[in-house]
Amino acid sequence: MSPLRRDLALELANTLSGRGEGAKDGAGEGANQDANGTDLIDSPAALGRWLEGRRLGDVGEGVLLRLPEFRALRAAIRDLLTAASAGEPLPRDAVDAVNGASAAVPSSPALVVPDAGAPGVAERTTAASPTARILAAVARSAIAVVVEDGAGVRRCPAPRCDRFFIAGRAGQVWCSAACGNRARVARHHARRRTAPAPPTPVEHPRAPA
Repeated sequence: MSPLRRDLALELANTLSGRGEGAKDGAGEGANQDANGTDLIDSPAALGRWLEGRRLGDVGEGVLLRLPEFRALRAAIRDLLTAASAGEPLPRDAVDAVNGASAAVPSSPALVVPDAGAPGVAERTTAASPTARILAAVARSAIAVVVEDGAGVRRCPAPRCDRFFIAGRAGQVWCSAACGNRARVARHHARRRTAPAPPTPVEHPRAPA
């Protein structure tokens, strides 16, 4: 398995967008989803495109047919990130799901000595299916994010967003400057809509000359 990639958990979580009540995506999730949200892995073909874009190794038909497992892991990760962003206890079922995916691929650290540069450490795994290896990589990414970056996990409140991200500075609210601008514009329009209308001037009849 390749060295741990901290971005994988956030990127998988953000393949689903939308807030609201009602929709569920695998076990455990649903509190903050919108039934009309956008799902970037809503089919095996879409999952294949997402995996290929992240260079996660062999992506054959056997991997794509296990789309429900990717969506279930995504649900668990989103539950963990939602709890972390709100400063709430991590849901036990989501913790168990992520730990289970990680444990499916035993691994050990290995010393790597490149032709040039300093030695490093890589994670070597025992034989496992491509799907199990990919799921384990994403699960371990989620573990690292929650443990090492948990206090910085945020969920962007801007309109038409809700992406999870790691705050790069204290007080960061939006995932990007564009989202911050969009939120400020939305607040401005909302204030204008709710502001009381100015009184209609009353014209008094003029006295005859």
